[in-house]
Amino acid sequence: MRARIIRAVLALYPAAIRERYGDEIAELLAASDTPARDLADTARCALRDRLTQRTETMTVAQARTAGVTLIKLVVAPFAFGVLLLALLTTAGLLADVTGAHEAAPYGGALAVALAAASMWWFGRWMARSEPIVAAAVVVPAALALGVAGISAVPYVGDVLGEVRAGSLAAVACWAVGATGLGWAVSVLLRHGRRAAAWLSSGMGALLLLDAVTAVYVFTALPPERAPRHNAPLWYLSSMSWWDPGLVDGAYRQLEDSIKLLPPVLTMCTVFLLAVVGVTASRPRLAA
Repeated sequence: MRARIIRAVLALYPAAIRERYGDEIAELLAASDTPARDLADTARCALRDRLTQRTETMTVAQARTAGVTLIKLVVAPFAFGVLLLALLTTAGLLADVTGAHEAAPYGGALAVALAAASMWWFGRWMARSEPIVAAAVVVPAALALGVAGISAVPYVGDVLGEVRAGSLAAVACWAVGATGLGWAVSVLLRHGRRAAAWLSSGMGALLLLDAVTAVYVFTALPPERAPRHNAPLWYLSSMSWWDPGLVDGAYRQLEDSIKLLPPVLTMCTVFLLAVVGVTASRPRLAA
């Protein structure tokens, strides 16, 4: 257990320092008589060195580029929502034109899948074209800020969910969970465990989205309207238009309350994993 903690603390150091002094620091920590105190001091020094190195090496142009990238990430959820609405509207119009109204739920699910696939492509493109420092932390925080901003706008925010408190609670929980998921996937990728990384990303994403959907329903709807034993089915229902009466015992009542929040957070999750997949796979260069 101590060896794993030591490796995690050493990972906080800049690559150049870790490659030169990492083995020596690890030996000292392993032989320490006060491991807790020494690990805490080492972690503090590692973070200081990392922040100092970034501050000293960042130019005005780099700072400007980082600021522009951050703004793009905050605005991105609005673009995600516009794309999703456009695809859902197109699916609905096709159902009306062809008269195949019974196929409308399948068209809606296909629209969400296409939107998520577009976010995968867009995330990988953005990560390759623009430097994103600490993507596992910065991307979830920026996307959550953007989604929360949309939710806070009167009338516009109702598209994400009819109960604003539920939407904000779900977004906050998503930000925390997505940060942990992105960090775990990036660590696995940096250690060359690609199969484990992608398996973890898929399972982790489903569990995260199921959990944040439940957070919304717990906050927005009382137990008599939404029986809590149905919680594992809420995300699946909101994404597939399958609803055996999970809210008020009626068809699609859950969709009327939660609206587009699960699909938008799904797109944000796919985007995050695409960005992390690119940034974590890059070789680390010594300073």
